[in-house]
Amino acid sequence: MNKPGFFRFLFCAALLFFYSCNPQNTKTTAAEKIVHKQVAPGSFNLNSGIKFDSSHIQEFLDSMPLFKQFSKEFDTFYRANNYNYAWYDKTGLIETASALTSSLDEVAQEGVTAHIPYKDTLEELLRTTNLLKPDINTELMLTGEYFYYAKKIYAGMLDGQTDSINWYLPRKKLSYAALLTNNLSSGNIGEPRGDVTGPQYNGLKKALAHYRNIESKDDEIAIPSIKKSIKQKDSSSVVGAVKKRLFQLGYINRADTLGNVYDKNLAGIVRGLKDVYGLQQDSLLSNELITELNVPAKNRIEQIMVNMERLRWIPEDSTVTKEFILVNIPEYTLVYYENAKPVWRCGVVVGTPMNKTVIFSGDMKYVVFSPYWNVPQSIINKEVRPGMARNKNYLAAHNMEWNGGHVRQKPGPRNSLGLVKFLFPNSNNIYLHDTPSKSLFNETNRAFSHGCIRVSKPRDLAIRVLRQYPEWTPEKIDAAMQAGKENWVTLKQTIPVYIGYFTAYIDGNGEVNFRRDIYKNDDRLYSMLVQH
Repeated sequence: MNKPGFFRFLFCAALLFFYSCNPQNTKTTAAEKIVHKQVAPGSFNLNSGIKFDSSHIQEFLDSMPLFKQFSKEFDTFYRANNYNYAWYDKTGLIETASALTSSLDEVAQEGVTAHIPYKDTLEELLRTTNLLKPDINTELMLTGEYFYYAKKIYAGMLDGQTDSINWYLPRKKLSYAALLTNNLSSGNIGEPRGDVTGPQYNGLKKALAHYRNIESKDDEIAIPSIKKSIKQKDSSSVVGAVKKRLFQLGYINRADTLGNVYDKNLAGIVRGLKDVYGLQQDSLLSNELITELNVPAKNRIEQIMVNMERLRWIPEDSTVTKEFILVNIPEYTLVYYENAKPVWRCGVVVGTPMNKTVIFSGDMKYVVFSPYWNVPQSIINKEVRPGMARNKNYLAAHNMEWNGGHVRQKPGPRNSLGLVKFLFPNSNNIYLHDTPSKSLFNETNRAFSHGCIRVSKPRDLAIRVLRQYPEWTPEKIDAAMQAGKENWVTLKQTIPVYIGYFTAYIDGNGEVNFRRDIYKNDDRLYSMLVQH
């Protein structure tokens, strides 16, 4: 097979299809003319030998002011390219141009609402110019569209605005010029995503298409509420409605929708769904689950979109080849990663909506056994001083003492930090710690703390964090936790800790999970997205 000729045929056919499907395209003769052109596949070469006058860039930006925000990127890219054409080689427009136009046409699939500027102008240029001959307007238009696409899809639509929504995790830093060079070299339009964020982003993208398909049918079933939970062998018309809704959402096959009996098979599905929605793990058909199943597809679409945006902010970090800890606030879960794979997890308690746990990152540097709790001044003012006014023995009753003008709680089993804490020094004064209030981990919604993160399995976490330290055996860790004397261990290699906020994510089975927006962050973020 003559591969270059075959690829030329595919490229021309793709362009013809793209424009013939455009309802605004009435110039069929221009499209037909494209078919007869021989467009070579080409490959990107910094020294292709097809130069243009650099003054054309400023002239183009003056005529297309929405691209002026990328003036530095234009200069960086073309200066490095010695002002050679990038979207053409000596045989014509390269195939990557078709990949870009397809990506622009499918931007909504990436969960953004961005309007593509000058898209009609680009389409007109591709219809009316000779694709075998370099055209400076087409060249620069493709570059401008690429930079715009990269900003919205790779960097995120709220580039530079995440602090305003209390997101303080490190932001991805991108060079659009370098991205363009890589994409032209590979012949693909896309940003390589990491081993952690990639499966998450792609899974949410698939879920987005799924829920958009549900919404498009405009026939969503609403399950009636129930007075009491339904158990196995019960019969109810609500069971029939649940089955129909589960089929509509894609959780069961149509053949399983018959009958109103709550059978063993449906009970197993319900148990699995409760995990998907973060509900109490049992097989009872409850109003809590019905509420989640009744959430309209439109709402799920918005929820997925804001979490895809959050994933776009996450940088590619070399730490994924080592180890790190991720706490997902709405999931109430801590996950330990090694070599980009989740190897261990446990439940956590996070801050209340009034005392939100901050979304940020730090490097764990210390493990502190039998810790003191240095009581924050806010708690001293709100709780300790009023308690002392009521009871002169308040400090002793709570195992507290004055320490240089401040109050601290002594080490021991009643200490509010439990028997161990894990410090990643930060200005937010947030850390991971044990707690004597173990019963809180039995709750489904665990937003109870003043902002710090309580860990359900602190001993296991300590063993994992210190596993590279032979002297810290499980027996020595147990002894240090029970010693009643504070003991600091400094880690030779710090461990990154990321505290994130994701209300939709993909679990280990590839299933999209949804969690309640406990800090009411999703609506605000979605409103900001649709304004861009």
